[in-house]
Amino acid sequence: MESVSVERLDHLGVVASVIKDLGLIEMIDARLLVHDQEEITAGEAVAGMILNGLGFSDRPLTLTPQFFANKPLDLLFHEGVRAEMFNRFKLGRTLDEAYDYGCDLLFSDLALSVCLQEYLDTRFNHLDTTSFSLTGDYVPDSDEHAIAITHGYSKDHRPDLKQAVLELMVSQDGGVPLMSRSWDGNASDTQIFQERAQGLIATFQGSPSPRYLVADAKLYNEGNAAHLKKLGFITRIPGTLKLVSQVIAQALKWDTWQSLDTTTRYQRLELCHYGMAQRWLVVGSQASLERAEASVKKTAQREAEAIQKQLFHLQAKRFETSAQAQEALAVLANKWGYHQVESYELIDHKCYAHKGRPGPETPLKAIAWQMQAQVRLDAERLEEAKQHKACFVLGTNIEAEQLSDAEVIVGYKGQAHAEGGFRFLKDPLFFVSSLFVKKPCRVQGLLMVMTLALLVYSVAQRRLRRELARQNETIPNQIHQPTNRPTLRWVFQVLEGIERVRLMVEGQVRDLITGLNEVKIKILRLFGEQVCHVYQLPSG
Repeated sequence: MESVSVERLDHLGVVASVIKDLGLIEMIDARLLVHDQEEITAGEAVAGMILNGLGFSDRPLTLTPQFFANKPLDLLFHEGVRAEMFNRFKLGRTLDEAYDYGCDLLFSDLALSVCLQEYLDTRFNHLDTTSFSLTGDYVPDSDEHAIAITHGYSKDHRPDLKQAVLELMVSQDGGVPLMSRSWDGNASDTQIFQERAQGLIATFQGSPSPRYLVADAKLYNEGNAAHLKKLGFITRIPGTLKLVSQVIAQALKWDTWQSLDTTTRYQRLELCHYGMAQRWLVVGSQASLERAEASVKKTAQREAEAIQKQLFHLQAKRFETSAQAQEALAVLANKWGYHQVESYELIDHKCYAHKGRPGPETPLKAIAWQMQAQVRLDAERLEEAKQHKACFVLGTNIEAEQLSDAEVIVGYKGQAHAEGGFRFLKDPLFFVSSLFVKKPCRVQGLLMVMTLALLVYSVAQRRLRRELARQNETIPNQIHQPTNRPTLRWVFQVLEGIERVRLMVEGQVRDLITGLNEVKIKILRLFGEQVCHVYQLPSG
């Protein structure tokens, strides 16, 4: 008897190999309950959720069996694993078990092990938060201590929806998540950053090598200063502080810039603020200057439109004296940021004591004054505003002997890794549709699994880029240009169309991997021997 089956492998063999290589399944099984009668373990269930998420199939958890229906599960897991084993009951119980163990603790354990395996540089630790909008009612069951799914400040610009907040800390080396924690939907960044700064003091002080906390402006406030004193931090100083505006104006006046590279410059200032001796760096770049120019131009256009309306109403008024008309114009002009009065004309309107055409002897009753004015752009103030807006201030309490000015700026630029991680997690094709789980404790568990998927993704991307650099190789990007820093998302798209064809002839099984080409083979070999084994490739 002959039979043929075709199963989609695509990039999932890479994801599964990284999960196995990191030992995530075994580490999860060692911490969560293992039941003798279960067909798959909790670690395999979590791995299944990660594969579903990184499959970018836009399927909620309830349809995970459908996602695995046409996949070679013996290659992704082991012999005997079937799609129906990843049913909603098993996945739901796994999320409950992760919550009972402690989602934050479980992720920290796994992330610490990954850091040691991958020899990650953990000097710079980038902290940020985001919110996930959810629909429906989320009523705590027996998990009274779970996060509160409620309304709060929405970074998704959906104040009509309830939400949960996710805190994430990633390494600058590859953007690998080091810590994650879920918070109530109405938790503020200031509260989160204060608690995190307090919690990191012992961790950083006990570290064998220096570790620095990097965050955006929410980290820096007077209430958090006591904790920041005990940490090495790099943060953007909030623009709402008057001192920041003064420091930028002073830097622009001094004009003693130092070059970081061809597009970035900075000036250094040492001061004491919030009781801490700090270095503040006023930083400007060509990119920020271009953004500032566009922003200031847009603001000036809006102001010009508003001024036209103001002058229209001013012209319609009549004043008793010319001084009153001039004063009214001056009041308006004082509020303009980017315009000034170019010229004005006072027109007198005589009001006579008698009706009819006035003669030379007709007595005047009063004179009303009308103001007509023309405005122009104030080029000097426009340029000044553009230069000011193009600068921002970084603050740090780290000694210059430990970290130079240039290293401080480069360290802060790595904050984009945290923001990129959030963009990845909130991709419409990722896990977001899975947040229809209705128990807050399971939402918490799923946020942990999502962050774990980001960890697997970032480790795989880091491995690929490091191997390309080591071999001095490139692969084609989206526009067929060579690159040695491809995104893993693009690589996953390149690997689409790989299938396993299983032939059974007279009881003999033969597997063939189809859909490979020269570029795909090159990419797969870069991931190492284990991936080559899955795709039936020689590793040489």
